[in-house]
Amino acid sequence: MKTNNKRGFTLLEAIVSMVLAASGMALVFQGIGAATKLQGAAKELNRTNIVAHNILITADPSIQNNSGITDGIAWTVTSSPIARNRSGAELIRIRVAASASSGRQVLLVTETIRSP
Repeated sequence: MKTNNKRGFTLLEAIVSMVLAASGMALVFQGIGAATKLQGAAKELNRTNIVAHNILITADPSIQNNSGITDGIAWTVTSSPIARNRSGAELIRIRVAASASSGRQVLLVTETIRSP
């Protein structure tokens, strides 16, 4: 009498398990690549925001237009009067537009009062 003691996997089962494992690993690596790309974009946008904020803090409302490049980020400051009261005080709007080399942009706007 012959006994059939099968042990292990067939070749087809081994191939199917390898294909499933490879597909799973491909999805994981694709997710890691996308996360790395998003992290770089967030880092650049954060840097652009910091530069724009620093430019806004130091902006002189009496200067109408100014522009420059700081740490590879191009920026433009514009200030324009919005209103004036009877005593001569002006409400000035200061606008800072900063643009990273990748094209990501940040726009910050504030208003301040300039005394006569």
